[in-house]
Amino acid sequence: MPNRILLLALSLGAFSIGTDGFVISGLLDRIARDFDVTTSVAGQLVTVFALLYAISAPILAAMTAKVRRKQLLVAALIAFVASNVLGAVAPTYEVLMVARVLAAFGAALYIPCGIAVTVSVTTQEWRGRAIALVAGGMSAATALGVPIGTLVGAIGSWRITLVLVAAMALLATIVLMVALPEVPTPPSVTIRERLGVAAHPRVLAALLSNALACAGVFTMFTYIAPLAMKTTKVDSTGVSVFLLVWGVAAVAGSAVGGRAADRWGGDRAYFGSAAVLTVGLLVLALFTLPTPSGSWAGRGLFGLILAVISVSCWSLPTGQNHRIASLDIPAPTVALSLNSSSTYLGIAAGGALGGVATGSGSMTALTLTATGIEVLAVIVLAVAAALFARKRAADPQSAQPGLSATN
Repeated sequence: MPNRILLLALSLGAFSIGTDGFVISGLLDRIARDFDVTTSVAGQLVTVFALLYAISAPILAAMTAKVRRKQLLVAALIAFVASNVLGAVAPTYEVLMVARVLAAFGAALYIPCGIAVTVSVTTQEWRGRAIALVAGGMSAATALGVPIGTLVGAIGSWRITLVLVAAMALLATIVLMVALPEVPTPPSVTIRERLGVAAHPRVLAALLSNALACAGVFTMFTYIAPLAMKTTKVDSTGVSVFLLVWGVAAVAGSAVGGRAADRWGGDRAYFGSAAVLTVGLLVLALFTLPTPSGSWAGRGLFGLILAVISVSCWSLPTGQNHRIASLDIPAPTVALSLNSSSTYLGIAAGGALGGVATGSGSMTALTLTATGIEVLAVIVLAVAAALFARKRAADPQSAQPGLSATN
């Protein structure tokens, strides 16, 4: 594969951002203890990061449309490194929150630009594999970065975890400064044009259902540390083990999602994943009803349920991208970028709703809230499918053909 070192550096940047975005969930108890705040308050660090990423990604993309891609990537990573260093030395919760805000802006700039640069520096022959390598940095972060970062935080300090994230991003920055050539700046797309794509009925339905599906699962996952501790009586080290299970299952889920989308199409694959995810969250809610015992059998069952939820959760992105790319709409790449915002908007909403649900300290309230949101996502999917099917029956010319690779 050409430009292997450059692509690995781009992937390392995505890996560090993915780790930073999700590892806080596994460190909430320690952060809350250090700053003398509740777990739900600490959880807003995840919510704010995700919310600002969702909102700022399209805005920053439009604002920086004329900036050279190399300069933009390097600047985004430098801001990200600085934010994590600030977070690592933060003397108060408020300073740490500021650091999370800056990190969100850096991430929102880097990820879309990194994918675009990947397309620019690779030939058509290698493009798919190159994108998979760079985007795979986010999946690898879930499988390896988050559990390892949580374990480091459990053994040492969550501050060390942020330092390690900053070090990885700094290494990626240095390599990109040296190895990345100047690449063409893509045509700019205004905010109004982006909103026009989002208003397309089929795109809007896809974004809404995706935001709800992500909100459901991240209502639970944002508070995975207190959930695992109270339900299975493990300590922080045990949480990192459960996160490792989650991460390995996430890799499997990506593979399952790809095969399902190729075999049954994006719509059916996505609906099936959301349905299994709903059942998994419901089973988890039932698991939290009895008095926690902390037995090894209970921990094993908890891990199994978590694995099922993770597989179904991480099979969603492939189906989602597949069904959006199959729509005959203007600017499909803009629709795909808006999908990333819908994902992080769902994560932010999940973190906020999970914080409310955990206010009473009830893990059953947390998991039932997550299940309810996921049920709503499935309902939206079913209603949208029925409405569009009726429209196709009334007007066969409205059927959506797939897009070619050149669109």
